[in-house]
Amino acid sequence: MSYRRQIQAHYHNFISAIRTISMPHWLVGKNMRVGLLSFVFLLSVAYILRVNSAAASGYEAHALEKQVAELNADLQSVNIKIADAGSMVNIEKRLQDMNLITADKIIRYNSAAAVAMAR
Repeated sequence: MSYRRQIQAHYHNFISAIRTISMPHWLVGKNMRVGLLSFVFLLSVAYILRVNSAAASGYEAHALEKQVAELNADLQSVNIKIADAGSMVNIEKRLQDMNLITADKIIRYNSAAAVAMAR
């Protein structure tokens, strides 16, 4: 017998064996189909909920990152304003506007050497 005939014979034997297999009724019955369909439906709903939850948390994280960037920019501008207001040039301008004078001679007293006088 040729190889081609042997392969055809094995193929036909395999096909006839597959056709003669009978599955148990509980495996191919209506209840099993409904159960499997319900299971697939529940898994699909769970998957959709999980994906939506991940997308929502990603959106929230992006919004929070954007807010942090805005707050950092505001903080930097406030720090620049503080440094500008504390510069000597601005302090001297404000002193002139207040009609204050600068102290030329500063006398410092040593508090440790001060003694109270008795009466």
